[in-house]
Amino acid sequence: MRHAPWMLSAALTVLAGCAPTTLSPMGIRMVPGSLDHVTARAGLRTGPRLTVPLQAPEDFEGNRAPFSSPQWSVAYDADLLIPVSANTRVHVGFQGEVGCDEIEATCPVPVPGYGLSMGLSHYFQLGDVSIAPAVILRGATDFGLGTVGGPGSMMGVEGSLSLAVHQDDTVLGVVPFLGVHRLIISDRTASATYGGLAFAGHFELGDGEFIELTAGAGRVDMRGVEPWWAPIFGIRGGP
Repeated sequence: MRHAPWMLSAALTVLAGCAPTTLSPMGIRMVPGSLDHVTARAGLRTGPRLTVPLQAPEDFEGNRAPFSSPQWSVAYDADLLIPVSANTRVHVGFQGEVGCDEIEATCPVPVPGYGLSMGLSHYFQLGDVSIAPAVILRGATDFGLGTVGGPGSMMGVEGSLSLAVHQDDTVLGVVPFLGVHRLIISDRTASATYGGLAFAGHFELGDGEFIELTAGAGRVDMRGVEPWWAPIFGIRGGP
């Protein structure tokens, strides 16, 4: 037990260590969801840290190394789909870092999550095909900490369109998306767009349980920075 304080300190440092990650697409909706109760989803997804090219240009490699940290990272992601009518859902989401492979500064308290999102989606069923447009507002911050890729905060809006084909307990589709974000980096501000396409699959496991997989890529455009592509991967599930 003598190593417990050191292990706890290391764990808290990892949780506190990164600038916000931009997860997209935010408004994925492959199935209608229940009208009687809230649908919960949680898992891991990847995305770019938009602040890195401006706050830590020495760590930014762009398309030369799209999987490099800290410009690209893995974050945990959870959301609730709250029914407001037969086909309309309110999305409420929460995102945070899994950790970093290097820490530039530490924090006395853990910051396990710092991203919030909220928006609406509407679901249309056309035979074996479904269409679900969504608009999501989001904000994220590392609270001004001197973290990897930070300090930085962002606010943005993203539109997406879930297009899917239904086959029994399997739903396969694509989700194009486009987001516009305002970055706040120390005493500076900048704008960035992040848009792309994700392939998505929704698989029913029985007893109301499901798993969703995503894979694709998105492009980041920012003034004064060479555009770069960020790989998209994700796995989420729910009861």
